[in-house]
Amino acid sequence: MSDWEQVKQNYESLIQNNPLPIIILDKNMNVIHWNEAAENMFGWKLNEVIGKPYPIIPDFEKEKFEKAFAQVLNGQSIMGFEGKRKRKDGSLLDTSVFPLPWFDSSGKIAGYVAIIRDITEIKKMEKELEHQKDKIERIAYSDYLTGIPNRLLFEMQLEKNLHKAKMNQSLLALMILNLDDFKFINDTLGPKIGDKLLKDVAIRLTRARMLDDFVARISGDEFAIIITNINNMEEINDICQQYINIFQWPFIIDGYEIFLTTTAGICLYPYGAESVYTFIQNADLALARAKEIGKNNIEIFSPTMNVGAYKKFTLQNDLRKAVQENEIVVVYQPKVSSETYTIIGAEALARWKHPQWGMISPMEFILLAEKTGFIHTIGNQVLLEACKQNKKWQEEGFPPIKVSVNISPIQLLHPDFVNHVENVLFSTGLSPQWLELEITETAWLKNESEMIAKIEQLRSLGIGIAIDDYGTGYSSLSYLKKLRPDTVKIDRSFIQEIPNDLENTEIVTAVINLAKKLNVKVVAEGVETKEQASYLCNLHCNELQGYYFSKPIPADEFKLLLKKGICSPEAALQKTVKPVQNRRKFFRIALERPLIGEMTITSIAGKSVQLGMTKILIEDIGPGGLRFLSNIKLPARKDLILKIKTVILGQEVEVNGILVWMKEKDNIQQYGLQFIISENERTILTSILNQFQSKLRNSGVLTTCSFLTTSIQKFFM
Repeated sequence: MSDWEQVKQNYESLIQNNPLPIIILDKNMNVIHWNEAAENMFGWKLNEVIGKPYPIIPDFEKEKFEKAFAQVLNGQSIMGFEGKRKRKDGSLLDTSVFPLPWFDSSGKIAGYVAIIRDITEIKKMEKELEHQKDKIERIAYSDYLTGIPNRLLFEMQLEKNLHKAKMNQSLLALMILNLDDFKFINDTLGPKIGDKLLKDVAIRLTRARMLDDFVARISGDEFAIIITNINNMEEINDICQQYINIFQWPFIIDGYEIFLTTTAGICLYPYGAESVYTFIQNADLALARAKEIGKNNIEIFSPTMNVGAYKKFTLQNDLRKAVQENEIVVVYQPKVSSETYTIIGAEALARWKHPQWGMISPMEFILLAEKTGFIHTIGNQVLLEACKQNKKWQEEGFPPIKVSVNISPIQLLHPDFVNHVENVLFSTGLSPQWLELEITETAWLKNESEMIAKIEQLRSLGIGIAIDDYGTGYSSLSYLKKLRPDTVKIDRSFIQEIPNDLENTEIVTAVINLAKKLNVKVVAEGVETKEQASYLCNLHCNELQGYYFSKPIPADEFKLLLKKGICSPEAALQKTVKPVQNRRKFFRIALERPLIGEMTITSIAGKSVQLGMTKILIEDIGPGGLRFLSNIKLPARKDLILKIKTVILGQEVEVNGILVWMKEKDNIQQYGLQFIISENERTILTSILNQFQSKLRNSGVLTTCSFLTTSIQKFFM
């Protein structure tokens, strides 16, 4: 036997006796060799497969195999790979395949060699290890009680979201919720009830979450929500409110009905955080501030959020508490006969006695109430209180008057509204003829047919219907004919300028004449001067309403007016205390044109706040204080500390102070600010103001000062 034959025999013996399956294919993928290990692994004997197509490739692996086969025949070196291989009984094995070329006697590639290893058990072990790893990660990153992410995963996720927000220059919000009185519930009902309550809170928060928002439990009774996909600042209020709304309904735990509220702190990027640490810290600071105010509060941390945005945010989030704790009060403004000034009616008006912002008008909070769904509760409370009070006045012997109540279109369109009004009249004993519902004119622009149907139902009960703010919406004769109201109220914007403004005077005259022809009563609201009242009397306007006769007052004060029976304008004017803006210890520089400045709140009710600056207009300034204009309503209270900035003669002037008086005209607020500064600071300021006054005398307008160059209304718009 030659040496070559000996090598060949040894090589064939090595293939045949190899413990690993070795399979050789020709260029057509037909089997030309199949060793014993291949028989044992795959179940086919050599005589069953020799000269036949390769049988062990499942259909889903064919494309991958054919690619490897072609690469080997082309002389390309390829790495081993894993794949499924089929046994004779149809079962599949996890295998590791090492492909090699097969050479003929001339040294050319004649086929394909596959050395195969069964790794099924290894794969099972890997799968089990992966399962164990997932289980360990779930334990490491999941809250043991609720199953939602824990603080560790929350911080990792916050870091990812913060990085993404920085890259995309997008908004990001973090909301930390703390359950009010949870410890008391846990102590009184037991930890089992407490645990179930926490689970239910987690479920509700998870169900309420928006797309891509992240909910986690970060400590005992604290939950965190990372809010993404925010388009603008206005959306944040709505999104946060959706999470807060889950606490509107009680939690039923083992037969206990548990009413739960939450206190929350919110931080925003890019306004209040640059890192995960500061993000969490500032949200916690906002939460602590909210807790100081009391239960069921929300505070926002945002060092650059201006005063207006901050006020709007706090009002929206305080509204639920206001409803629950009866901060919404009802005041009454008399309506008088234009001929005798006898009181013949009253408008019931809602006011919000906010603990921080003072008395809030409906213009500021009704839209928020409609947006958050509290309008039904507030509207029902006002209606009930007004009817109850009117009945009480009648029982006390006063001549009956009609009380008017403003109704939101959202209220009116509620399916049970008419039934509710009927129930209120029945429960209070007030006859329907002494109730009038005022609906704004703009409400009729949508849902006209449904509105008219509701009006007909209310009219059939004997209730009066008034169109409020007439002239500001889509006024037309056709609407008056369709609705057939009992009363039309001319909007105050038309009354303010009569009789001096010819256009407004003609509009008011036309409305009164039209109403007479249609046999509709006319009420002029916003009457503030003797000239306005006299002119409206000459036009035979039926009723007058406004500050000339009385501002809106509480029920007990209104009762005193009813005793007199007549509203004396002279008495009302005497009661109006003029602001003390002229009682000054120091001189003031009166400015021909307002100076542009900035204002922010630094402290309210003894608690520091970090807010951005809001534009204002300074009308006069002295060493002791200044007078300024703003489009934001602020209460004149000693524990509200403001910071004012402006530039005078190229120097930045910054002072702190308190508001000592305020008044309003055309939706612009005028304030008197008394400085809180040291004597040294006052000396420096006096020196600057003396130079300022001297230069003003000489040149009038200075380029080193930022004087207003447009109208006041345009500036604030």
